[in-house]
Amino acid sequence: MSTPQRCLVIVPNTVPELYTQVVAAFAADPRVFVLRDRRVDDRGATAVGVFAVGGGPLDPALRRVVAEKLRTLGVEA
Repeated sequence: MSTPQRCLVIVPNTVPELYTQVVAAFAADPRVFVLRDRRVDDRGATAVGVFAVGGGPLDPALRRVVAEKLRTLGVEA
């Protein structure tokens, strides 16, 4: 049995209320981890990013699930 792919969602540090909403939206999905970007100045994220844990391409089905849930929050990823 293979391990299900996991996904990392990085939320910009400049929008703390969005971070709270995204964490709540994915709280019941163990495949999705949400982190607030801790980088500052020009290095910090300016948009929500969605990545495969461990690198490589993200499974299209998981990407669709994540993108749809983010859209319900008004976020494009």
